[in-house]
Amino acid sequence: MAEIIGIDNLVEKFKKELITEGKKQSDGFLLSVQSGHAPDAEAYIRSQKKMAEKIGVDFRLCRLDNSLSSKEAFLKVKQFSNDKEAKGIIINKPFPSQWNSQEIFSAISPNKDIEGVSPYNLGRIFYGNPYFISPTVLAILAILRFLNLDLYGKDVAIVGSSSLIGKPLALLLSQEFATVSITHIATYKKQMLPFYLQNSDIVISAVGKPGLIKGEWIKKGAVVIDVGISRQGSALSGDVDFEEVAKKASYITPVPGGVGRLTTLFLFKNFFKARCLTDARY
Repeated sequence: MAEIIGIDNLVEKFKKELITEGKKQSDGFLLSVQSGHAPDAEAYIRSQKKMAEKIGVDFRLCRLDNSLSSKEAFLKVKQFSNDKEAKGIIINKPFPSQWNSQEIFSAISPNKDIEGVSPYNLGRIFYGNPYFISPTVLAILAILRFLNLDLYGKDVAIVGSSSLIGKPLALLLSQEFATVSITHIATYKKQMLPFYLQNSDIVISAVGKPGLIKGEWIKKGAVVIDVGISRQGSALSGDVDFEEVAKKASYITPVPGGVGRLTTLFLFKNFFKARCLTDARY
C-alpha cells in the first residue's frame, strides 16, 4: 500500500521562509489579472490573496473586460508590465476564446513573469538555464527532492503535454538524466497510455480528468504525483483513481492536499525573486 506523501513539514518550512522574506522587503505590489469568473480561477485568486496577507505582500487584483480583443488585452498587460511598482504579474486563466495565450503571455516583462509563462522564460528552460519556472513545476520538483529520489536513469511518464506544466517539466527532468515520456490525448485514444505507465518508475499526471489513471496501469512500487484537479459537485478530484493506484504505488500525492498546497508558496518565492530584479535588463 502506498505511503501518502505528507508535505506538512515542507509547507511550514516554505511559509516561514516567505514570512521572513516579506519582512525584509516592502516595496512594490503583486498584480493578479483576471478575466471571467471560472470557479477554479476564483479559488486560485483567493489563495493568492490569502497568502499575500499572511506574508505581508501588497496584493492587487485587476479584472479585464472579456470582450477585449487579443491585441487590446496584450496592450493592457503590456501597460501593467511597464508599471515600475508592479514587481510580479499573474495572468489567470482561462482566457476568453478570442485571446491568444502566447501573445498575452509575451506582454509580461520576463523579470515580472512569476508564473514562468512568457516565451522568454520557457525558452531559457530549453537551454538549461531557467530563470522563472512555473510554480506548479517547482512544487513537483520539490516533492521529488523531498522523497530523496535519484532521478538518474529513472523512467518517468508525464500525462499531459501543456506548455505550462508537461513540456517544461519534461525538459527539467531530462536535465537530471531521467528518461521521460510525454503522453497526451493521442496516447490515450490509441490505447497506449497503460503501456507507458506500466513501464514507469514515476508517473506525473496533469490533465484535469477525474479517475483517468487506473490502478492496473501502475508499475508496482512506482511514485505517483497527481497534479490534475477538477470539481465534481462540491468535491475536488485528481486524475488518479486514488484507492486503486495506492494499492500498487510506493508513494502517492492526494488531491486536495498535495501539489496544490505548494504551488501558491512557490508563486510567492518567485515574487520575492522578481522584486530583486527591478533593474534587470534583457
